[in-house]
Amino acid sequence: MFDSFQVMTSTQDVISMIYMDPPDLILIDGSYLLTKGGGIVREFRSNTIFGNVPIVALLEKGSLEHVSWQDNPIDDYIIIDDIDIAIKRRLEFIAKRSVREMDMNPLTRLPGNESIIRYIQGMFDGGENIAITWVDIDNFKPFNDRYGFSRGDEVLIATGRIITNAVNELKDEKTFVGHIGGDDFVFICPENYIRSLCEEVISRFDMVIKNFYNDEDLDQGGIISTGRDGVVRKHPIISISLAVVLNIEGHYIHYGQASQDATDIKKHIKELEGSNYMIDRRVRKK
Repeated sequence: MFDSFQVMTSTQDVISMIYMDPPDLILIDGSYLLTKGGGIVREFRSNTIFGNVPIVALLEKGSLEHVSWQDNPIDDYIIIDDIDIAIKRRLEFIAKRSVREMDMNPLTRLPGNESIIRYIQGMFDGGENIAITWVDIDNFKPFNDRYGFSRGDEVLIATGRIITNAVNELKDEKTFVGHIGGDDFVFICPENYIRSLCEEVISRFDMVIKNFYNDEDLDQGGIISTGRDGVVRKHPIISISLAVVLNIEGHYIHYGQASQDATDIKKHIKELEGSNYMIDRRVRKK
């Protein structure tokens, strides 16, 4: 589970040592927190780079009673009186949860890029027949400029929910939804579902997205703005482009191959008007 560990005492510059060699998990003596307070934990938490490392307190049974741990920013605890195997398993679960949460998109709560790559590569390694769809929101920047980032975040959240709900309705184990970041999403399903799923996602998106515009912009079919160069431009209502690649009979070996093919497809789709999807049925030479 963990390759090595290092014991640090209160007399050492713990924060500096952690920054020099960031750990995967920090165990802290619960009695230290009770006597010294959670200042050192809060100081570590304030670091934007390493502050997401899970901190686990080592507690005795009695310390759970009559003590409020809400004021100490720890993530979990372990009872040191437990048997060794129980402690080991709990640490494994904590570590696994930490990896998952660190890669979760904070806005949509969907798996992030590392989880996406790991899942897709796992499907390729297992020879699964799946369809992978890269989703890109069109005309998103002009929308942000017009309505602000807060409204833009609402669009991203709504997009994630639209995709997730449509995929979940398939009730198939070989499905996945992820948020690469910004206005880029990914969803995966068995190949036989992909055409109807793309059409459903587009239908729901095109219906919902109009709720984020004011009546003036809807009546004129988009956002009309004047650029720094003095040229007046019209930006259509937000739409989505869905680039689909198929892994049939081991078509892909590596994630990068599928990503590159999807990028090529997306360049073509984004030149089209409105929301569209395209399924790549080219045969890749191995």
